[in-house]
Amino acid sequence: MNVKVCKFGGTSMATAQSIRKVIRIIHKDPLRRIIVVSAPGKRFKEDIKVTDLLYTLADELIRENNASTFELVRERFLAIAKELRVLTPMKLILQETLEQMQKIKTQEFIVSRGEYLSAQLLSKVLKFEFVDAGTLIRFKVNSVNYKQTDTVARRALKFKTDVVIPGFYGTTAAGELKLLSRGGSDVTGALIASAVNAKVYENWTDVDGFLVCDPKIVTAPALIEVMTYKELRVLSFMGASILHSDTFFPVARKGIPIHIQNTFNTRSPGTIIYQTIPSSKRGMAVTGISGIKDYDLIVIEKELLSETVGIDRKILSFPEKMGVKVAHLPSGTDTFSMLIESKYLPEDKLNQLIAQIRKGIKPNLIEVSKNIALISVVGRHLMTDNLNMLRLFSALIKDNITIKTIDYGSSGVNIVIGVNGEDYNYAIQAIYTEFYLKEDDE
Repeated sequence: MNVKVCKFGGTSMATAQSIRKVIRIIHKDPLRRIIVVSAPGKRFKEDIKVTDLLYTLADELIRENNASTFELVRERFLAIAKELRVLTPMKLILQETLEQMQKIKTQEFIVSRGEYLSAQLLSKVLKFEFVDAGTLIRFKVNSVNYKQTDTVARRALKFKTDVVIPGFYGTTAAGELKLLSRGGSDVTGALIASAVNAKVYENWTDVDGFLVCDPKIVTAPALIEVMTYKELRVLSFMGASILHSDTFFPVARKGIPIHIQNTFNTRSPGTIIYQTIPSSKRGMAVTGISGIKDYDLIVIEKELLSETVGIDRKILSFPEKMGVKVAHLPSGTDTFSMLIESKYLPEDKLNQLIAQIRKGIKPNLIEVSKNIALISVVGRHLMTDNLNMLRLFSALIKDNITIKTIDYGSSGVNIVIGVNGEDYNYAIQAIYTEFYLKEDDE
């Protein structure tokens, strides 16, 4: 289908002024025919998102049959509707919505009405058709049924253009409404883009796109103009959070590009994510740098450990039985290492895990290092040139940063380096300087 699916985030839908920007963006390109929206976000720093108001309302309605918070929701939508001259239809829709909430009274239904009302409002302003996400997005228990959603949404939208769809929710085969996790409107847009085989999935937000690294660490880092789905997945997993982490899957299967753009700065090129980068857009050796702090590193040493069949599985069974997730396994000869987020290992649980390992395999030594930070250096060209590895490690050594672990990603697009927590910011700055500032100077 020769259309662009466009998702507009909560900040884009927060005020009449921002929605006017959304309308101009939609009208600027005739291919922008399928629109997915979030609930209105914050209008200013101390403001409350409509979704958060609805969680409060759900608690009131379910516990006390009290709908007082709905007045705040009503006021938000009516203020926007009045400025955009759709006040009369929105008054009726809001009243009908309150009556439905009082009747159905489930948290998921009540919270979903933020996106529902947002889509109703925009459809009235644009004079586009409103299509309920509940008729398109299919769930099996608590997760999306991707195959069924693709089939149902494709059939439902086959002969439709100029539609507005609420994000964030869908229904089971039995008609029970289910929510995606927070930020799930990103996923809704990706599911719809996949179903209609869109030319591109545009995700409009309040930032220019992905930056090479955290601007709180590096001043004014460069914008990543192109990246691959694999690079997106790795960066998202390691803390880069512009997009919901599940957005990747629906569009990647069909090779549909994702274009992240800024509603409030349309001159920025944004970030385009491809299956395969066009040859004209080679890019830098390092695409992005992200990381996560607060890990515990457990190193186990035992003679002939590497020659013991099944030892990896046996060691990993100890944290598994305790319900503890192991993030990385940077191991070596006769050593086995586990990196586990510190929040999963309070002191008593850590002692319990070590006791089980001692009893189970009788190691020669167990060492625990706390306050470890993991830094993922991502780049599709990173490992194609040995000089890149020399530059990476030289930059860290030059800044006196001790490397605790090294884990090469199996995808071939990243390397994960463990450093002491106090060196985290310095390490990211050193890597960025080496691969971006020095190259700019050359």
